Amino acid sequence: MERIEKAIDSLLIDTNKEIFSRIEEIAFELDIENTSSKGYCYALKIDGNNNLRLQELIEFIDTKIVDYAIPKKEIDKAREHFIETGSTSKIISLKKQAVSLFTELKNTGEGGELLLYILTLEILKIPQLISKMSLKTSGQLHYQGSDGIHVNYNSVSKTLDLYWGESKMYEDVNSAINKCFTSLNGFLLDPMSHSSTQERDLILITQNINNNVNNPEFEELIVEYFDKDSELSNRLVYKGICFIGYDMKAYKELNKTKTIDNIKDDIQNELQSHYGRISERIKNFPLLDTKEIHVFLMPFPSVSEFRKYYLETLNL
Repeated sequence: MERIEKAIDSLLIDTNKEIFSRIEEIAFELDIENTSSKGYCYALKIDGNNNLRLQELIEFIDTKIVDYAIPKKEIDKAREHFIETGSTSKIISLKKQAVSLFTELKNTGEGGELLLYILTLEILKIPQLISKMSLKTSGQLHYQGSDGIHVNYNSVSKTLDLYWGESKMYEDVNSAINKCFTSLNGFLLDPMSHSSTQERDLILITQNINNNVNNPEFEELIVEYFDKDSELSNRLVYKGICFIGYDMKAYKELNKTKTIDNIKDDIQNELQSHYGRISERIKNFPLLDTKEIHVFLMPFPSVSEFRKYYLETLNL
């Protein structure tokens, strides 16, 4: 294993697949026709009393906001303080700091961004390079840029793969798909330049890598890939990850005219149509079909209700 592979592995936060007591797989790594993209789909589970685990999923998401929003270097310091003293004070402080970074706006998409982060770690095992939330100056502002920045090393091609994340949650699935790839397009296809879609994020990565990564050796290695004067900048490859949340009317019939198995069948039956729409949308942008993109689909009873529960859970 190369040095950079070991360094990237050190960024990965281990999980015990806890999210899968709350959601289940409907489709995994399916080819999206005429593209280089892969499709995934997950659905809410029910508990023993036939209740959807939606609110509890949001409570689970809440437990991940420190991992998502706070630089790993600060988390490592808090963990070391706990080991040395037995006190959780630093950890509790980080939770308060994380909550303050989230917006109270009713149309916030930050819950979807958290799910994008969680699924990227759980399914793809690709760590977050830099926390965009830690770059915000106010919780009431939305960060203008990618919804997630993850990184991996391809030992076969000897490239650093930078994954740009995009999350969209809309009542209508087609609207979510359209908006998602319109946003992602520039991050994956713009050529390197000062006016590119990626430029601001790339500058922030290099300026803040020291605050986000607790590994000096990795800092030196990775910054070279973002240095336009370095030959390694020609080994930086852009890829994509999408989370698309949308309303599924069938959930309203749970425990009335439909069982959870009926609803899962409905989701499965609609997938080909959704994947077809994704393929069409990708092919609207020249060369986007050549890019590796992982697309997570997840239906909800109501995206607006998800946002409401999310804000209530964070006490915003």
